[in-house]
Amino acid sequence: MRLSPLSFAAALLAALPAAAAAQAGGHAGHQGGHQMNHGAMHQEEGHAASGWKALDAYHALMMATWHPAKDKGDMAPLKAQVAAMVEAAQGVAASTPPAGCATSALKKAAAALPADTRKVADLVAKGAADAALKEALKALHDQFEVLEHGCQPKAGAK
Repeated sequence: MRLSPLSFAAALLAALPAAAAAQAGGHAGHQGGHQMNHGAMHQEEGHAASGWKALDAYHALMMATWHPAKDKGDMAPLKAQVAAMVEAAQGVAASTPPAGCATSALKKAAAALPADTRKVADLVAKGAADAALKEALKALHDQFEVLEHGCQPKAGAK
C-alpha cells in the first residue's frame, strides 16, 4: 500500500506518541520502570512545583536532558534542547521569584544560571565529546539543585 505524502505525515504523527511512550517505558532511573512522565516523576521523587513558573520551566528542560544523559549516556536530548535551556535560564534570571524563593543565595544562583547554562551550550556547539557534555551537564544539574531544593514548598505549607 502506498500512502500519499499527507497520509504518511498523518500516520507518522499518530505513531510518535506511542513510540515515545515505548522508548520512555523502560526508563531505568526511576521507580518501577514507569513511563517518563515528568509531572509524575516530580511527585514520585519528592519534586514539587516550586511556584516559580520560570524555574519550573527550566526544571522541565533539565529533567528532559539530565535523566537520559545520566541513566543512558544519551546526549541527544541535551543537544536538541540546549538552546531552549539557555533561553529558559535567562527567563529564570529575569523573573521575580515567589517570596519563599527570594533569598539572597537563590537570587545569586538564579543570576548565574544563564552563564552556567551557556557554558554547556558552548560545549555542544563545539561538538565536545559526550563524556565532556555529561560532565558539564552534571555540574550544571548540581548547581541547578541549589535553586530546586531551595525553592521547594515547605512541608505543611499551603
